[in-house]
Amino acid sequence: MRKISVVLILLTFFMSVQAADNKISQKEKMQWWQDAKFGMFVHWGPYSLYGGVYNGHNQRRGGAEWIMNRCKIPVREYKAKASTFNPVGFDADSLVLTAKNAGMKYIVFTTKHHDGFAMFGSKASNFNIVDYTSYGRDIVDDVVKACKRHGLKIGFYYSQSQDWCNPGGSTARKEMKEGWANRDSVEIDEYTRLHSGAWDELQTTKSFDEYFYSVSLPQIKELLERYGDELGVIFFDTPQTITQKQASDIMNELAKYPKVIVNDRLRRPDFPGDYKTPEGTVPKASRIDGIYWETCMNIGSSWGYKSWDKKWKSSKTIIRNLLTISALGGNYLLNVGPDSNGKIPQEASECLKEVGEWLSDNGEAVYGTRRSKTITDWGVCILKDEGKKSLLYVCVFDSPADGTISVPAPFGGRNAKMLVDGTQLKMSNKNGNIVIKLPETMPDSIATVIKVELKGKLPEEHLISNSEKVFKIVDAD
Repeated sequence: MRKISVVLILLTFFMSVQAADNKISQKEKMQWWQDAKFGMFVHWGPYSLYGGVYNGHNQRRGGAEWIMNRCKIPVREYKAKASTFNPVGFDADSLVLTAKNAGMKYIVFTTKHHDGFAMFGSKASNFNIVDYTSYGRDIVDDVVKACKRHGLKIGFYYSQSQDWCNPGGSTARKEMKEGWANRDSVEIDEYTRLHSGAWDELQTTKSFDEYFYSVSLPQIKELLERYGDELGVIFFDTPQTITQKQASDIMNELAKYPKVIVNDRLRRPDFPGDYKTPEGTVPKASRIDGIYWETCMNIGSSWGYKSWDKKWKSSKTIIRNLLTISALGGNYLLNVGPDSNGKIPQEASECLKEVGEWLSDNGEAVYGTRRSKTITDWGVCILKDEGKKSLLYVCVFDSPADGTISVPAPFGGRNAKMLVDGTQLKMSNKNGNIVIKLPETMPDSIATVIKVELKGKLPEEHLISNSEKVFKIVDAD
């Protein structure tokens, strides 16, 4: 008995030590993510086979990844199409290097979107890339390994509630007018009204509870068991009908991996996550005061691949967005939607290349920075701590007519110089402001960055994750 008692004591001791080792403060947990600032969101799945077109009609509203729902494609028809998904041209290294060369530090990859198709091998449902297609490769595994090879953090998007192909999954109700001119639209809309958004009887053969415990939770467990120790972020979406108990069961699994950062879309408002997710916009400073946050935004007009997309953001817009988001202390998760063969559209690739070239010269003003909240008519200011002093990166978008800018600074600056070449600029401290004389010709039409060394160190803002602030999920209207 004594030997058994000693063994039990030792076992308890080692378990307590291990538990202590697993503990991590919120600040430590969020550090790499805050320093990274810029990431790539990837929406990719069999919906890319449609490219936003069904029965010869362009999808009328929303992202092309919603085509099954908005066009009310029958389950059997969609699954038959999904079985032809065969992206033989996909190269995980090429995708990851595109992100890395664009100056991005992490990737959030769609493991399962609302259509229910898993981009990884899964025992919970055979509707996945390995078992349901002739392609047969585990795309998620390929991307994870490529990220590891090239030094990027990996994150997963997983739709925990909606699932339009696995029976019992939640289905957000969209009216037929958002899809195409179907002559049966009145009957279809009435059916979705009576069946919680479902448009196919195959979607209603199981309860949501049955779906959740047979597909959603098991797949989340599969992903965590395979990659939890190296996973940086998990991005949930459109909570829909998920219950408090179901959300708690997910969080209990995530508790085994304390370093994984979780967003605020698991269940609202009682599961706030680690950070907030404004979508498609740069919020006002008052909306993100004191919290961790990340804007997710499209490089085009759709999350999933849309063959007829013409609304591409310019590199200038993306860089200025990134600088403004950095000045407000947030992260920028920029989305691309590869085509059915896994290729990023040329317009997006060229834009990302230009963004990367700019950041190779000016990235110091973005990575490892923190919020200053200084937004002016001419640009933004971004803070960074360096030893016992703070640095201010003054990003001038549009030079004032008099060629002079004034920046609020409690204890003034020591010097100001151009970031790209170190050219010293005339600077003075007046009435709590740093006044800088700009060069007659601004060297950068996107943003001229001036590095200012302050005379002291500004206090660090204390950030929280447990906040009641909630941002709208745009495509779940």
